Amino acid sequence: MDSKRRANRLPVIFAGLAAAVLLLALGIGNAAEPLSGAALRERVAAGDRLFQAGDFERALNEWDQALKSYNPDTQRMERSDVLSKIADAFRALGYTERAAVTLQQAAQLSASDDVRTASILSNLGSALQAAGLLKEARQQIDTSIVLAQKTGRRDIEAAAQNNRGNLLAAANENDAAISAYQRSIDLAAQSGNSLLRSQALVNAARTAERTGKPDQAVALAQAAGEAATGLPPSHDSAYALIAGGQLYLRLQKATPSQSLLDAAVRALNGALKMAREIGDRRAESYALGYLGELYENEGRVADALDLTRRATFDAQQLNAPELLYRWNWQTGRLLRAQNDPDGAIAAYRQAVGQLQSIRNDVLVNYTSGRSSFREVFAPLYFELADLLLQQGANTKDPSRVQQALVEARDTIERSKSAELQDYFQDNCVTALQSKITQVEKVGARTAVIYPILLRDRLELLVTFSDSMRQYRVAVDGASLVEAVRNFRLRLERRTSREYLPLAQQLYGWLVKPFEPELVSRKIDTLVFVPDGALRTIPISALHDGKQYLISRFAVATTPGLTLVDPRPLEAHASQVLLSGLTEPVQGFSGLPNVAAELQAVQEIEGGTLLKDKDYVLRNVEQEFSQKSFTLVHIASHGHFSSDPKQTFLLTYDGKLTMDGLEKLIAPSRYRDQPLELLTLSACQTAAGDDRAALGLAGVAVKAGARSALASLWFINDQSSTLLISDFYRYLKQPGMSKAKALQQAQVKMIGDNRFGHPGYWSPFLLIGNWL
Repeated sequence: MDSKRRANRLPVIFAGLAAAVLLLALGIGNAAEPLSGAALRERVAAGDRLFQAGDFERALNEWDQALKSYNPDTQRMERSDVLSKIADAFRALGYTERAAVTLQQAAQLSASDDVRTASILSNLGSALQAAGLLKEARQQIDTSIVLAQKTGRRDIEAAAQNNRGNLLAAANENDAAISAYQRSIDLAAQSGNSLLRSQALVNAARTAERTGKPDQAVALAQAAGEAATGLPPSHDSAYALIAGGQLYLRLQKATPSQSLLDAAVRALNGALKMAREIGDRRAESYALGYLGELYENEGRVADALDLTRRATFDAQQLNAPELLYRWNWQTGRLLRAQNDPDGAIAAYRQAVGQLQSIRNDVLVNYTSGRSSFREVFAPLYFELADLLLQQGANTKDPSRVQQALVEARDTIERSKSAELQDYFQDNCVTALQSKITQVEKVGARTAVIYPILLRDRLELLVTFSDSMRQYRVAVDGASLVEAVRNFRLRLERRTSREYLPLAQQLYGWLVKPFEPELVSRKIDTLVFVPDGALRTIPISALHDGKQYLISRFAVATTPGLTLVDPRPLEAHASQVLLSGLTEPVQGFSGLPNVAAELQAVQEIEGGTLLKDKDYVLRNVEQEFSQKSFTLVHIASHGHFSSDPKQTFLLTYDGKLTMDGLEKLIAPSRYRDQPLELLTLSACQTAAGDDRAALGLAGVAVKAGARSALASLWFINDQSSTLLISDFYRYLKQPGMSKAKALQQAQVKMIGDNRFGHPGYWSPFLLIGNWL
């Protein structure tokens, strides 16, 4: 591939960010005295020294000044080199997207130089992987390896093979990952790069440990330690020792061994000594903090707290929130272990605030193309909420109780918002923040139930019109999740009543504790804000021993209280778009009952109909460009996956992704009459897949609709047509809320001998605005 074509095939990454990031972050375009000759070279060298000392912000400033001094027409390679350095600093600070954009610009400048391009594309692939773009990352790394082999640069190929190993490990292609790491290890040894050899050995050991090969992992870790011995003092060398120390800690947790513990201590103390020698305060903070974690694991709480506070002091001097949230979180755990709940809460609050401040830039681990926000960061929010809930339960002052409960709920809300944003990999959640309505002011006869699943118990926060109440349920998180999983599996078996004992057990945990309050307040609508596994089940199918929950209450769900715009459905002329498939296309089965469903809805609502061959992406886009719809009904195969890139609605000629749906609907957000209701009547989420259910729960937010009616599992039956058409008929009645319209349609179906089993009616969920 020639250099011009290679440059043109670089992906357009993070559209709209490229110019904005560099102009804003680097100050490009600001007036500055241009440098030349020795002064310019010294400015670049000064940035190099600052980078190796861990002072990334000042390094960025030096390289920025150098970048503005190069002639953009005659010094393209020099600009490319400095942009690559800037990208390294962005990566070190955790600004993954900025690094990727910067590297893309560097690659465009170096397109005629295969050696430079090979190195840049390897780093670009690594940055893209960190951002969760695995397909794009693989393209860049593969091209880098081809160019490195073509030019005979073993050192560059070694780095690219290490990055390829990371990519394969993230995709759970573990044997291939180990092979790539071994190739990197061999090439690094041939080119005399002990630092890279150590890094590849550590990565190989991590993969072996994660895949249940502890003996291989220990052998690789020992080789990594040997490779790191005697490395010249530098930022990269200190981090190699820190990575080795972390690896030994992980191995020691899995297979307790004094030798592994001693190796971890040696590596981290070696990193600490080196960091102090070169004045790298950031590396010093990491080394101290991870030593604190080591002592925390050993139960030496006082020693761990001392080390963690020293790590925190270094991070404060650097003004580094990406470090501070880690060490304040650790401090909170340690103070809790010392029975200091007030001190622990204060530390946790700081950690949450610091993580929130860098939420859009902080690195998240990715596995199989999916972000693991819940595993990596959610525990911080839940641990703080746990402390606040205990504080609320142990406080007698009513006002302080309310403060603690509201703060606990709002802490989990932050986690939910970040998790949903992380799932869709954009900032869609923040778009509705201006439309937040205080839930306490929504409906005197509405109760909002906020379950918080903790390791040792379930906490229910129930908000009424005048206060929030706390109910503690003695069921551990693992037992609750197991019951939820079994309930969902049994619900889909429409010829069995095996679901009923679980429906009653879950009712006892999730509703019965506050049932008397519902009765005394004459509550008629329940809004659940489910979390984790609870997203995968229809709450309406819970059973009190006499009847289903839906028979007593209208039920709605919402992914989070700050993600909705609770406003009643206004009576006005609706613009309606109906679309769907009856014929088999693209390997999917036909949906013969959809024809009757679309006809029934059109008779009730009117509107434009796109069916089968008319339901193509071009026609859908044309309709949205010409009209402002208030109701959109899609009766087609919908697949919600753990990977948002695999989530789609089927059209006759293609697949409408969630990003595509958002682009169609998004303009309505800014109208006085936005999209009120998005109905997806043939969706499917796999049982037990909490992450896919998160995508379904957030579909209204992502699409920019006030609410959505969607199904947890697919029912290709006339029951769907009956339920959907009844829902729209009831919705036409004056003063009828969406939640009550769905309730009446579901209750009617319960009374039908053919479709009374909850497998027919319960999968339909009202999501978002329930009014």
